[in-house]
Amino acid sequence: MKSWLKEPLVHFLAAGAALFALASWIWPAPEAGRVITIGEAQLLDHLQARAQLYDEEGFAELLANMSDEERVQLVRDAAVAEALYREGQALGLAEADPMVKQRVIQQMRLLVMEEEATEVALSDADVRAFYDANSQRYAEGARASFTHVFFAKDRRGDAAEADARAALAQLNSGDVPFGNAGQYGDRFLYQLNYAEAGAREIAGQFGEGFTLALYALEPGEDWQGPLESSHGWHLVGLRAKAEPRVPPFEDVAARVAEDALAEARSTRAMAAIDRLMESYEIHDEAGGQ
Repeated sequence: MKSWLKEPLVHFLAAGAALFALASWIWPAPEAGRVITIGEAQLLDHLQARAQLYDEEGFAELLANMSDEERVQLVRDAAVAEALYREGQALGLAEADPMVKQRVIQQMRLLVMEEEATEVALSDADVRAFYDANSQRYAEGARASFTHVFFAKDRRGDAAEADARAALAQLNSGDVPFGNAGQYGDRFLYQLNYAEAGAREIAGQFGEGFTLALYALEPGEDWQGPLESSHGWHLVGLRAKAEPRVPPFEDVAARVAEDALAEARSTRAMAAIDRLMESYEIHDEAGGQ
């Protein structure tokens, strides 16, 4: 019989080998930890985690239709996420639990941002230069202040426009002030008076055609129109309107300073991540370009 199997030394060696194999699986060699292999499964996981939506079939189709350039960027994004996760694990931010992987990545991003942000300081010249390069970010759209008298299509039918034209003559001949608009016409779904309303807000409530026609008018004391909306016809008392403009630097200096600082911090954080990624080797085992 194989009596040697009963020897304590054999048991000790076997137990040691098992522990070594287990340790090697849990804690791979350092050089192996610097290689990130990205395959289809990892890309799908990354897409779903980023969107916070589980749709393997939909994301598989999205992945299949990606251009080479988009795939290269996606592989890098997934590799960055994996690298940050590993670095977070090394700092003890999480144990080997896939449920907290995204939180670890987010924590590492925040740590990188905070570390880089402490050294960022911008001069007044830096802030002004940022405004000069990004002034359109602060552009203000066209705005209008007006009141209106509404004539509903669903209530008056084809007579709505004619009723509006008759009321226009009545209001102007009687010098009816804009403040009395509520005494005429039909009840409107939204507001009666609009103060410095943006074009998007107006279009959302009246339609594009009405908005274009409104901005073609000039402010004055007379009632104007009728203008057609998606709801009916309107007589308009246009108090004021403002054309699109880019406000001067002095009017938005505080906001510009915040934006410039945020962008400088983001740029430094991305540079730090680039340096981190230089220590990793990315393998795309699916063979993408």
